[in-house]
Amino acid sequence: MSSNSKLVIPYGELLEFLKKEDTGGELVFETLVPAFRSFDIQRDVDLIEEILRIYGYTEVAEKRPSLPLNTEIAKPFEEKIRNLLTARGLTEVITFPWLEKSLLEVFRIDSQWEIVNPLNEEQRFLRTSLVPSLVKVLKFNQNNFNRDVAIFELGKVYYRKGEIPTLGLLAVGRLTNHFGNNLEWNFLTFKGIIQTLLEKLGVQEFKVEPEKREYMHPYLCAGIKVGDTYLGYFGKLHPEVVQKLELSSIPFVAEIDLEKLKKVSKKPLYRAISKFPPVRRDFAFVFEESKGRTEEILETAKEVFGNLLESVYVFDIYRGERIGEGKISVAVRVILRHPEKSLSDEEVNRLSDKFVGKMAGKGFSLRS
Repeated sequence: MSSNSKLVIPYGELLEFLKKEDTGGELVFETLVPAFRSFDIQRDVDLIEEILRIYGYTEVAEKRPSLPLNTEIAKPFEEKIRNLLTARGLTEVITFPWLEKSLLEVFRIDSQWEIVNPLNEEQRFLRTSLVPSLVKVLKFNQNNFNRDVAIFELGKVYYRKGEIPTLGLLAVGRLTNHFGNNLEWNFLTFKGIIQTLLEKLGVQEFKVEPEKREYMHPYLCAGIKVGDTYLGYFGKLHPEVVQKLELSSIPFVAEIDLEKLKKVSKKPLYRAISKFPPVRRDFAFVFEESKGRTEEILETAKEVFGNLLESVYVFDIYRGERIGEGKISVAVRVILRHPEKSLSDEEVNRLSDKFVGKMAGKGFSLRS
């Protein structure tokens, strides 16, 4: 048969024709589809699939694609952050990058850029922080009787050296979780959101240290560091700022430098789940609230238990007459697991005694 010649072949004879006929080039043909198959054979690809089905998929020789396939679809860094935060109940907002002078004075921060011909006074200064912008969103919501607000923004702040991509967060009121329980936002739940975000982005070894800022609470503000890299801060807004802005409640806020965060982020490492059972130990430490930090307990646990430590977290905090004025009791849960054997009571007790001893040397006594 010559190239581009045409034949009319009944549907039932198509396969036999293809087996016998040497086309010697391009073959153009028409096929008559039975009425009872007209609903699923309507296009050329349907016919090709039908031929392969009858002929047998196993009869077709395997051939690798000529171009390498990239099976890993990389998501933009900001998109990962957006997905992680929205999955935890926060809503993304987009705010204007400029602020009015009166708001800057309330927060006691300066702008490094002033617009010469602003449309109005609210658009005169470019911001150096996302927090005032997020607080304006909170103010608008509270004026409209929405007192439960959990928002974030992937925006920019503006300095003489240039624009800096920044992540800002704000939360106040009730936190509705997946179980339908209405919990109040507090320092630990807000810190938990930030900690989860960092861990999911591959930032494991980070430290939280006390920090002072003009517009932040003097005792509830902490900086975030990875090695010598300062990422940002989080904490509670200063009561004076809340009073001046006439907010109905004090929000928790945070700011993180996205460029620095991206540099310290790593791909997550996966390890096989151990088939051996975990061991759980609970410790409650009492210490002077003005002198000690909860973070010291967690850091010491990581140091003492090392690779056996599967997780450590705070599950209870107590202040009251039973432990004395100015003191706080923090209870942590330590979960240990060995990848190759079951841990004995002797091994766990030895490490537990070492942990308690180290904490005692830092002024943390075990609560009886």
